[in-house]
Amino acid sequence: MGINPGLKSARVGHYYAGPGNLFWHCLYHSRLTPVLLTYQEDYRLLEFGLGVMDCIPRPTRSASDLRLREFAAAAPVLLVRVERCAPRILCFNGLTGYRGCIDPHARLGRQARLLGPAVAFVVPSTSAANAGFSRQERLDWFCRLRELRDELLPGSG
Repeated sequence: MGINPGLKSARVGHYYAGPGNLFWHCLYHSRLTPVLLTYQEDYRLLEFGLGVMDCIPRPTRSASDLRLREFAAAAPVLLVRVERCAPRILCFNGLTGYRGCIDPHARLGRQARLLGPAVAFVVPSTSAANAGFSRQERLDWFCRLRELRDELLPGSG
């Protein structure tokens, strides 16, 4: 679950297309996908039992350009989508989306609250603008996500 599309992603019509975004790197190197995908191959995520969507559809230069009222409006829509899609795990790529839509006091990792049928998990944003975490720290969180997936979905590892 992304926060919202960046300008490049909106322009090219693919998720996580921004230069320097570590999303595809983290998926592959954490072994959530067996191949290193590019943003042009985002449609292939379904092959690996993964999907992607944004909390807020409005493209911005930075997630900091979003307003609290946009998160408040997005939350019920997001929960309906989760109920309809019924994932086992819903991962938020960045605390901003989860905090804005669900719990303003959340921390990284597995969340106590289920979202519909889904276990919620939050990783640090893979955006190049996220200077608060190193590449390795972000990858480590994706590895924890994979461990959760393997725990909840036997045979997926």
